[in-house]
Amino acid sequence: MAKAAERANAASAEPAAAPSQPAGTSADGASEPEASKRTSMTPAAALKRHVEWLEYALGAASAEESYRAGRLEKATKANRDKRAARLGEVREEVEELTALLQGIRDLQARSKSSAPRRTTKTRSTSRTGRTTTTGRRTRSAGAST
Repeated sequence: MAKAAERANAASAEPAAAPSQPAGTSADGASEPEASKRTSMTPAAALKRHVEWLEYALGAASAEESYRAGRLEKATKANRDKRAARLGEVREEVEELTALLQGIRDLQARSKSSAPRRTTKTRSTSRTGRTTTTGRRTRSAGAST
């Protein structure tokens, strides 16, 4: 899969930045001084980073799929089944990543369309002892005075 990622980077005009190391570490594993000064990541920012990573992974898987399809065309009788199986696995991965990204985008669109709504609470005056909108207590019809 690493070769597929390299091919995807080489093939695309604008390669996506995919960190090869955890944030806040340098190549030798030492912690960067800025890492302790960073604020915690918001859920929206984390989701955005994960969507970017999923898009990168989808691009790499798509490149792998085209590479394996080309290899299958050149396959011999001896290795055709093996190459067809690997192509099938990669196609399943592309399908899964596509569905995952589409699901996330649908949820984002749904949350944006429902976010402006606000609910209002209405006061009920049907129960005994509740206050009305004027602030006075009400009595039920059968209560004694």
